[in-house]
Amino acid sequence: MDTSDIQFITAFESRFIRGLSECGVSLPLFAERGMSVGAAVSGGADSVAMLTALVSTAVKAGVTINVVTINHNMRPEEETAGDADFVERLCSYFSTDNFPVSCTRIDIPAGKVHAAAEYRGRGEEEAARFLRYEAFSRFAADTDVSCICLAHNRNDQLETLLMRFLQGSTGSAAAGISRRRDLFVRPLIAVSREDIERYLTLRCISWRTDATNYDTRYLRNRIRNILMPQLDTLVPGWQRAVLTGAGKNQEDEEVLSAEVARIQDWNRLDTGVSMDAAVFYSQKKAVRRRLLYKAFDLISCTVRIPYSFVDRVCSLDAEYSGPFKVQTTGIQVSSDEAVIFVRKALKYATERGFYVIIKKRGEYNLPCGQLEVFADNNGNCTGVGFSGGNGSGLLINGIQFPFCVRSIQPGDEVETAGNTMKSVADVFSSWHVSEDHKGIIPVVQELRSSDQKIVLICGSLCGYGDWVVMQNGIGRYEHE
Repeated sequence: MDTSDIQFITAFESRFIRGLSECGVSLPLFAERGMSVGAAVSGGADSVAMLTALVSTAVKAGVTINVVTINHNMRPEEETAGDADFVERLCSYFSTDNFPVSCTRIDIPAGKVHAAAEYRGRGEEEAARFLRYEAFSRFAADTDVSCICLAHNRNDQLETLLMRFLQGSTGSAAAGISRRRDLFVRPLIAVSREDIERYLTLRCISWRTDATNYDTRYLRNRIRNILMPQLDTLVPGWQRAVLTGAGKNQEDEEVLSAEVARIQDWNRLDTGVSMDAAVFYSQKKAVRRRLLYKAFDLISCTVRIPYSFVDRVCSLDAEYSGPFKVQTTGIQVSSDEAVIFVRKALKYATERGFYVIIKKRGEYNLPCGQLEVFADNNGNCTGVGFSGGNGSGLLINGIQFPFCVRSIQPGDEVETAGNTMKSVADVFSSWHVSEDHKGIIPVVQELRSSDQKIVLICGSLCGYGDWVVMQNGIGRYEHE
């Protein structure tokens, strides 16, 4: 290693310490007060470089490091479990007798990300992020770390800014990824991915590559792999301009946030929040919009609210148009002229929705009862049994791993004895299924076949009929 390489490593770690400092983290102060640092490590280059630099600098300062790695179970097991295995080995490699680097591994159950995506209505990437941060919060409480370092870098910031611009984002979203938010700090946010990979190469540290990073079905990946290289070629200097614009947006947002904080806050109700309508509509539209988003946060709204809906509410004025009530998925906003109300508008079935991918034998708890899956010594599924609820139970066989057990989804159809298709909603209607039961009656769906058909609706668990379209692998019948 020549002198320039050594200087690069030293400079990189100095930038890392400066990045921590800009996030409000002082390693000497942490050491003096006995505070520990958390680090979220996925196994990719960014997080591995962050951990490597953290170990190098924290050892000198005498600060304890606690690593957390998340297995989302969204990719083939050898990939997603392999990432977590790699992180555990890396932590063991960095550990010494006097300076252990602990590693907490959290495996999210298979199917949970998809179920969260169905419930939240924002896609699997957002659902994975939501569950990841939930896991981080539990990890922080269990380990008592004073902060958790995240590995977002300069390239991530640029991708995020472009993506949010293309999505029409405003306010804090248009300002990009913050250096610090609550417990989470991003010491590499000003460091390029090129420098990160060079640092690891010089330190002879390997990393894992997520193949889904090249899947252009995702907007972020299209921006990363297609749009940004084109901008680099056609618009020299665009990166600095975008980052400068984000800084200006952040300054503007700080002023507007201070204006929102000055206004009378939302009043909490059992069913939502309320505010004096005259106060709400006397504000500039940009302030109204932020007040409305604040209300969504206060009532823990988990679904994506279309901007057209927000704009419509901000444009209404009860004083001139009279009382109103408008609703979109998950949210209802109304006014009786004197007061504006923001409430959740979730159906019971949506609240109770579930989605589980079954890959092996075992017992699984469902909202309306218990699912027991049987398998032979070779791991082949030999039967699926349901019990509990209002029914005596049902046992079927002829299903192959993996298969899915879930709640009803829009557009579901099931095969009849006459080899025609019937809407599952129509089946529920013929059974007179109540609203309370629609979201908890289990539907079994094949995953191995190309058509991934529904093979069972187990209504007996809630006191209704059963609809079976596969028995012993042959024959089809429905029982109502």
